[in-house]
Amino acid sequence: MPAVQTSFKTKYYHKRIGHLLRLERDRPPGTREEPELMAIEPEPGITPSDKPPVRIFLGSEPAQHRAERIFVWSILQVRDPARRYEIYLMKDLKGFDRLKWKTGFTAYRYGIPDFAGKTGRAIYNDVDQIYLADPAELFDMDMKGCGQLCITEKETAVMLLDCEKMAKIWHREDAERSERHKFFRRRVQAIDGMWGRLSGVWNARDHEYEPGVSKLLHYTTLQMQPWRPFPKVLKYKENPNGKIWFEMERAADAAGFTLFTEERPSGRYRKMVEMYKTMHQEGSPEVGRPPEKTFSGKSLIEHVGPIATLIEETGTRELLDYGAGKATFYAPFPGEDVSSRFKSMKEWGDTRVTCYDPGYEPFSGLIESAYDGVICTDVLEHITEEDIPWVLDKLFRHARYFVYAVAACYPAKKFLPDGRNAHCTLQPPEWWREQLEAAARRNPGKKWQLCAQLKGRLGKSDRVFRG
Repeated sequence: MPAVQTSFKTKYYHKRIGHLLRLERDRPPGTREEPELMAIEPEPGITPSDKPPVRIFLGSEPAQHRAERIFVWSILQVRDPARRYEIYLMKDLKGFDRLKWKTGFTAYRYGIPDFAGKTGRAIYNDVDQIYLADPAELFDMDMKGCGQLCITEKETAVMLLDCEKMAKIWHREDAERSERHKFFRRRVQAIDGMWGRLSGVWNARDHEYEPGVSKLLHYTTLQMQPWRPFPKVLKYKENPNGKIWFEMERAADAAGFTLFTEERPSGRYRKMVEMYKTMHQEGSPEVGRPPEKTFSGKSLIEHVGPIATLIEETGTRELLDYGAGKATFYAPFPGEDVSSRFKSMKEWGDTRVTCYDPGYEPFSGLIESAYDGVICTDVLEHITEEDIPWVLDKLFRHARYFVYAVAACYPAKKFLPDGRNAHCTLQPPEWWREQLEAAARRNPGKKWQLCAQLKGRLGKSDRVFRG
C-alpha cells in the first residue's frame, strides 16, 4: 500500500490559549542518562527463538503515559511468544536541548545508533502508535543494503535502522544540540542507497488505516489523538479509528497491565530504593538533617483530618500506611512496644495502623493482603515515574474501601546521594489525577482521594481530586 501524501498538520484553529503560553513545551532538563529498558521475555514453557531480540526505541514524554502503555500492550497481543523484545523508553533524556522541539521526544530518534551501541538493527516508533502485526516481521525485513527504511524520506515516525551504518552519519551530540530534521535527512540523502522505502502498512496514519491490511496504526494528527494528552493546548476532535485504541485500553485495564511490576520494577526504581535506605541511615547532610529526622513521617500531620473523615465514612479499623518513613508522629498501638510497626493516631480512634516502608528496615517486612484503607503521603513523588502505575495498583489491591494519596508537585529540599532531587517525579496535578483514575479502572470498586500539593510564591496550596 503506497503512502498517501496528505497533511496531518495541526493548524492555529486547533490550538487553545495554552499553546500561546507554551504549556506543552514547559520541559525541565532531562534526568535520565539512557533510555529505560522494558523487556518482554519468551513465554514460559516455549523454546526460546535463536533470532536476535527485537529492539524497539520508543519516543515518548510524560503526558503520553496512556499511549505508552497501550503501545506496549499492542505488541503483547501480536508478538512471537518465543522471541525476546526489548523496548527502550526514550523519555526525559539528559543533555538534549528540547526547547524548540514539536514534541518532548522529537530528536531522540537520531541518537538511536549510539543508544544501540552502533550495532545491530533497531525499530523506531513514536508513542502515538499501536501494532496490529508482529513488529518482528518489520525487524527481520530485508533492508536490501539500506541503513534506513521509512515510508517517505521525511516521515520518520516509524523507521527500521541498521545502527552500524547509521552511526556513521547520525550522532547523539547532533541530536542533543537540537539540529533540525532536515540536517539528519540530508546526511542520509548524501549517500546513495542509504535510504529505502518502507511499505505504508507499517505506518498507516489516521485515515490511511485499512482493516486487515494495515500492520501499524499511527494516530499522527495531534488534535485527533483519542487519549487527548494535551487538553489545555489543543481542541480535540473525534478520531474515526479511536475505538480501536479504546478497546485496547479496556483490555489492558481488565488484565491489570502495567509496563513494570513489583516483581519486575524498572532499573531506576531498584537504584532509588537503595539510595533511600542510605538516606535513612545517613540522613541528608546537604540540608543539615540527621538520620532520625530524615523521612520522619511528619508530612502526615496535615492529612490527619481528611483521613479521619474517610475512616469514619467507611468504618475503617485496619489501615496501611504505605511509605510511612520512621513514623515518628504516631503513638504505639495499645499493647505494642514503641518500636513496633503497629501504630495509632488519637484522631483515628481505635484504628490500628500498620507501617510499611521498603527503604526503612524496621518497617520493610511483609504486609497483609488487605486493609480497610491505605494511605500514602510523602511517597509518590519519590518514586520513579515508570513505576508509579504498579505502586498505585499495589495501594488499591491492599485496600478494601479507600486509598488516600498525596503527591507533591514541586522540588524537594533534599537531594539523593547521586545528586538528583529527592522528588524524582515532578508532574502537574492533572497528571497525578490521571494516574489515580487509571489505577482505579484497573482496580474497580474502591474509593480514592488525591491531594496534589503545589508550592508558589504565596506558599503551599492543595488540589483535591476524588473518585
